[in-house]
Order: sequence, then structure tokens, then C-alpha cells
Amino acid sequence: MNEKILIIDDEPDVMTTIDKILTEEGYKVKSALSGKMAIEILKAENFDLAITDVRMPGMDGLEVIRQAKKLDNFLEIIVLTGYGTIENAVKALKDEGAFDYLTKPLKEIDDLLVTVKKALEKRRLRLKNEELFNELEKEVKERRKIQKRLQKSKTLLQSVFDGISEPLILLHRNMTIKIVNKAARKYYKALEFQDLIDKSCYRELKKLSKPCEGCKIPSAISSSNAITFTRKGFMDPDSLEQVVTYPLENHEGLIMRIRDITKEKRTEEQLIRADRLSSLGQLSGGIAHEIKNPLTGIRLFADLLSDKDKFKLGSHGADILNEIKDNVNKIDGIIKRVLDFAKPSDESLKQVDINRLIQENIKLWSVKFRKSKIELKLFLTENLSHVQGDTVSLQQLINNLVINAIEAMGKGGVLEIKTFETKSSFHSGRDVVIIELKDTGSGIQQENMKDIFTPFFTTKTSGTGLGLAISHQIIKRHGGVISLKSHPGEGTTFKIELPCLSEK
Repeated sequence: MNEKILIIDDEPDVMTTIDKILTEEGYKVKSALSGKMAIEILKAENFDLAITDVRMPGMDGLEVIRQAKKLDNFLEIIVLTGYGTIENAVKALKDEGAFDYLTKPLKEIDDLLVTVKKALEKRRLRLKNEELFNELEKEVKERRKIQKRLQKSKTLLQSVFDGISEPLILLHRNMTIKIVNKAARKYYKALEFQDLIDKSCYRELKKLSKPCEGCKIPSAISSSNAITFTRKGFMDPDSLEQVVTYPLENHEGLIMRIRDITKEKRTEEQLIRADRLSSLGQLSGGIAHEIKNPLTGIRLFADLLSDKDKFKLGSHGADILNEIKDNVNKIDGIIKRVLDFAKPSDESLKQVDINRLIQENIKLWSVKFRKSKIELKLFLTENLSHVQGDTVSLQQLINNLVINAIEAMGKGGVLEIKTFETKSSFHSGRDVVIIELKDTGSGIQQENMKDIFTPFFTTKTSGTGLGLAISHQIIKRHGGVISLKSHPGEGTTFKIELPCLSEK
């Protein structure tokens, strides 16, 4: 045993007896004949237990306990008391924190040894508890530091995410959302950060019980391969998105970046279409010139055969000859339209009021609308900016689109024509006048959308397939663009952008 015990008593005999008993038990014992001496010793050395008399001259036992506890709160103290001072001993237990008391004279040595052993055991337990508490407190502090660092890192990561203008989503391998940036919250229309966190993307955003059909994200997570793919807009099916994934280590998940490429694709399609139309225009113009020469010969020979003085064809032959002439005239008309499509522009540009142009054109179609049971709805914005253009060409443009709408609606429907002014969806910052024609016709099949402005492409049983191609050329020459939305059975909407006169 290495426990140190301090005995405090003004009676040398009692002190010597206790010292001898405890020393024989293996304890390290020291003695003090007064309370004052005991405090000085306690200041200089550490002890595990003190045994003090209550009644002593000068500093009594209660005061010794108070000062000793201030020096070492874990010091256990046993009080020695005579029968006359038991109340003081009880007070020492209740108020001053003494462990126990023994009465003098000591009758049984075992009482002393048992009480000392229990007091020292209590001290060991208290010290052990204190050690455990300190370790726990240290661990808690360390965890708080780690949590603080993690929170700081998370805040920094969130700031980095929020600084990126495109939607970013950090997905866990189980398809739950862990982090979304500001752009993603706006994209998903989630106003609060916690609206999406720790929730399955397919449950929260699409109200499904399993990942969306055809979703490529689960396979990207499991393979840990970066992938890039294009899809219809998750929130807006009419838009087009590019999704790029960045895998995390150990198949933990991935970061997904969403970029709206609708405008880019539309611009790219416009450029491809314009290039294709230009090439086809040159090609078809050359072919038309080559056809025109032999066609002139056919017409000449047909005129010669019509000379009744030189040739006798009979009624049946005359009918065949007239049929030849009619078809020659039809071919000639087609060639004229092809050459008009291919020839360079010689239009006379001037200030054009689009609203007035539409109103004048629509008057020409009023009878056709009535016979075809088509209801016309006009929504023309007042004080619309003028555009710079060729009146005849723009009239042809409107007529081509109106004819298409009438033919698409067949036995009746509604045609809406709107005009308004806004910023261009193709050219950043440009002010444009919009002409929008929306019909309730049969719509266009998705596989035909890419060819709709291609010369000679048509799904009609009759027609040359030049109407929309010519319309596209007219818009292009006016510095504008044309786009359309259509779904089979739901009608078609053509949207034309023309630069405001100040933008021209």
C-alpha cells in the first residue's frame, strides 16, 4: 500500500496508537499535533486520507476539514470524537463533507481499519470517476472541435457550391440528396435548404417509389465512372439539359451538374438549318436552271403540235396535249418558286408595323376561316416597336404560316396570333418583336421536327415542301429566327423573333 494518511490530534497517546496501527497495515503515516500544523503539512504534501480530532485548541477539527477540502477536494476525512461532541461529528459529515466518524477511545481496531479502508476505496472511486469524466470531457471537446471543423468545411463547401451558377447536387449512393447549391434550390423550386436534404430525389421531386425509368445516375454511382448525357428537362420537359457526373471515392455517390442547353441547341439547329438551306438553295437553283432549258423545249414542241393546220391529233390527242401543257406550267411554277428561294435578296427594306401587317393579311383570310370553321383570336400588343423589313416578304411569311395552320386544323379549330416585345432567347440582350401563331391542329410528329424547314420536305399528299423553307429564308434575311413547339394531337406553335428597329 502506498496510501498516505495524516493523523491530526492534540493528544500524543491517541495519535501514536493510531499511527502504529496504520503503519503496521502498510500505510504511510504522518502526524500533526494541531490543526494549524496539519494545514501546513497538507499545503506541502498530498495525502489520501486525514484522521482528525474534532475538539482541539486553536483550529478545531471542523475548520481543519474546511481548509483541507479547499486544498484537496478529493481528500477523505475521518473524524475522531468523544461522546460529548458527536453532534459536531454529525455536522462534519453533513456540512463539511467528512467521510465518517469514530468515537474515542477506540474500542475495536477493526472499526478503525474497516473505516479507513472504505474511505480510501471511496477516494479511489472518486479519482477514477474524475479521470473518466476528464477523459469524457476531453473527448467531447475533441468531438466538438471535429464537428466545428466539419461544419466549417461543410459551410465552405456550401459556399463553393453556391458560387457556381449552374445547379449542383451531391447525391449519396442510396440516391438521397446531401447538398444542393443555390442554383439547384431555385431549379427545383425548393425555397428552404432542408426541403431536399437526406431525401430521395425520386421520392421528393417526382413522387415515385423507385428511381425514374431510364435514369442513368444509379449506374454512374455503382460504376464510379464520370458520365455526360443529354435529357429532357427534369422540371420542364420542353427544355433540354446536359448532365455531367463527378463520382466520389469508394462508390459513395456523385456530384451532378445540370446545364440548360436549350438555347445552345436551338442556336446550333438554326445554324445547321441555315447552312443546309443555303447549300440546298444553291443546289436547287442550279438544278432548276438545268431543268428550265429542256422544259422550254417541251413547251415549244407542245405549241407546234397545237398547230391544227400542220398536225391533226384528233380529240383524244388534243386532250393529251393539253395535259402536257398543264403539267409543264406546274413544273414551271415550281421552278419559279425554287429560283425565288435560291436567288440573292433584292428586297426593299423599310419601317414595318407588324400589327398592321397582320391585320391587313388576316382580312384576306376571313372567308376561308369562316368556311373552315376556324375561330381567330388576336392578341396584338399596343405600341409595339417597328421592325425594318420588306413588306411583301413579311406578308408572304405570315401567309405561309396561316396556310399551314388552316391545313393542319382541317375541319375547324382555333388560331391564336400574338405579338409582344421582349428580350431575344437566342441573342443575349437584343430587343425583339415576337410573332406567335398557335393552332389546335394535328401537330407534328417528333421525328419530323428536324426536317420541317428543309426544302422539298412535306408530309402532305400535295405540295412542294417549300413554304416553310422560304419562310425560314425570309426570317433569316431579316436578322430573325424561327422556332416551334408541337405535339401530335395538341397543335403547333410557331414563334418568330424579329429585331426591333433600334436593334437592326
